[in-house]
Amino acid sequence: MKSKILLSCTLLLSILISPSLFAQNDEYYRPDSLRKETPGRTTEYTPTDTNRLAEKKKEVDFKQLPFKERLRAGGGFGLSLGTFTNINLSPMVGYEITEKLVGGVGITYMFFKQRHFDSYSYYGGKGFLMYNVIKPVNIIAELEPLNVVGNYQKRQWIVSPMLGAAYSVPTGGRIAKAVHFTLLYNLNYYNQVDNSAGPAAAITNLSPYGSPLVFRITLL
Repeated sequence: MKSKILLSCTLLLSILISPSLFAQNDEYYRPDSLRKETPGRTTEYTPTDTNRLAEKKKEVDFKQLPFKERLRAGGGFGLSLGTFTNINLSPMVGYEITEKLVGGVGITYMFFKQRHFDSYSYYGGKGFLMYNVIKPVNIIAELEPLNVVGNYQKRQWIVSPMLGAAYSVPTGGRIAKAVHFTLLYNLNYYNQVDNSAGPAAAITNLSPYGSPLVFRITLL
């Protein structure tokens, strides 16, 4: 009788214990992707993972910027009076298309006069793209159509496609974010020559720039 009671107790105890054992074994053999996370356990990231997360967050933050915070404004100007008069006004507006690419437009007015010689007046505009290669260096593509007229020069349009680069120094400003020291090459410089007055007349280069290399300091 005692042996039967002992056997019954043993069977009952085995039934009660077996589910917990099966649960533990099931957890042990479950794939890593399905196992329960251990409380207090944290995921470790490598430096590469951390950089990717930072870049992703930066990209998301940039996409959430409102329109007005992507705008830039500035331009360049120059003034010289005396034997040689030079007036140059060139306001510009830009928009940050992406974190590295800025596109924009500008208007231009230039006036040149040398005492006892002809004077020239230019007006027009420009469109440009500026791409940041590394933090201080940008490459720039620009198209500048200008209308030119002089004392003895008929009014006409000249178009200057230009390519170059800029070294940019941040200003910390919200609208004019950097000063750009820019060097461009005018691809159409040698075609901006007027000899319509005939071979006896002096050949005049209608470009407002003294050479195909154009250096500018602009704020944008």
